Amino acid sequence: MNNMRLDKVCAIQIGSRTKAQDHIKKGLVEVNGKVIQKSSFLVTEQDSIVIKNDGYEFVSRAAYKLLGAMDTFHIDISHQVVLDIGASTGGFTDVCLRHDAKKVYALDVGHLQLSPKLETDPRVIKMEGKNARELEVSWFDEPIDFICMDVSFISCQTILEHVFTQMIPSHLVVLVKPQFECGPQALNKHGVLKNEKLAKQIIAQKEAFLKMYYKNVDVMKSPIQGRSGNQEYVVYAQERRSK
Repeated sequence: MNNMRLDKVCAIQIGSRTKAQDHIKKGLVEVNGKVIQKSSFLVTEQDSIVIKNDGYEFVSRAAYKLLGAMDTFHIDISHQVVLDIGASTGGFTDVCLRHDAKKVYALDVGHLQLSPKLETDPRVIKMEGKNARELEVSWFDEPIDFICMDVSFISCQTILEHVFTQMIPSHLVVLVKPQFECGPQALNKHGVLKNEKLAKQIIAQKEAFLKMYYKNVDVMKSPIQGRSGNQEYVVYAQERRSK
């Protein structure tokens, strides 16, 4: 790579430029063995960059997918009620709490997956064994302001089509996984979608779908890949359209 700002390089690993800048300010980043506390410091691929832990560990690596979107799209969920669809161990829920969400409904079709750390947080409402395709607005005690969603083995649109019959939040983030939006014939033997043209078509289709409900839809590549090496995409939709 050519010369790049230190915060941009660190953000690739951390998943958030804001968090990268915070690490740098705290003296948690070393370049060639020397602590650097200037975010605009320029580095090259020949430089050795070490990022130390700030003492906080998210409950899953999926957290960094949402973190990247929160930073890139400047998403503010402070004091908002959140629905995390496909919560699993709670990576997205964890991020929402760190961004001052008022309450998070952690919904997942599975059981016994949510991290104990989150289960004991009074701001988290565990909703295990719940299928989002059967979601009803009556499940919730108050209106949902923000939805974040990370699901596998099903099209995200299939779920959202039903959810939107029950509620349309002010804004949402959905992780689009092209490998679950196309047929198995499009994947290689490792389950990876290598056809970039097809992936772009899938993303364009999801954008078009969301634009029926929201005025602004933005897309970014996930800062980290899926476990099999698939490139995933984070989509942010805001400014709800009038009915």
